[in-house]
Amino acid sequence: METKEVQQVSKREQKKTINRENIINAAIELFSSKPFAEVSMRTIAKHANVSPGLIYQYFDDQQHLFMTAFKIESANLLIVLQQTIEGQEHQLELLTTKYIEYMYTHDNLYQMMTYFMLENEQHGNVSQELRDIIDQLFSLFKEALSLHLPEENLKNAVQLYFASLNGLLITYKNLPGRSKDATWQHMKQLTDLLIVTIKRQEK
Repeated sequence: METKEVQQVSKREQKKTINRENIINAAIELFSSKPFAEVSMRTIAKHANVSPGLIYQYFDDQQHLFMTAFKIESANLLIVLQQTIEGQEHQLELLTTKYIEYMYTHDNLYQMMTYFMLENEQHGNVSQELRDIIDQLFSLFKEALSLHLPEENLKNAVQLYFASLNGLLITYKNLPGRSKDATWQHMKQLTDLLIVTIKRQEK
């Protein structure tokens, strides 16, 4: 009897895990294809094939769900960037190339980050948590830039560097009239120029 009860509990937990994963996957897909304000909990529930009421057993509201989805997508980026520069020389070059490459090929995170930046005021309390994630990115950028720039310039340099990389992505990622390979090569040339410009300020 005990074994049967344990099995039933295990099945319920499995079902909960599957439901949660389905909801998160649906949220990632929807938040990366539409602005935050256009993605309702009801729409996510329908996409995940669960009832609208059930979704609130896992997530408090739309912002909580967005935060969870964004954390999952950005955590992978942070891991890749950390592994890329760990113990390596030429950190700035490696970090720049890997960031552009990752965001160019991982559309979900790119779109979610773009929508967030364009409509930041829509996110309310979530904004601070998302800024914490951005701060982790900034910490990696600061480490690489500190090898070339004086301490007093680092704060502004990190912000300019981040804005420049995302500006390149927004401008060229989906620009029509070029093949993906040609677009990537052009973006690589521009990031190389960005690195050269930074290094001209070397202390």
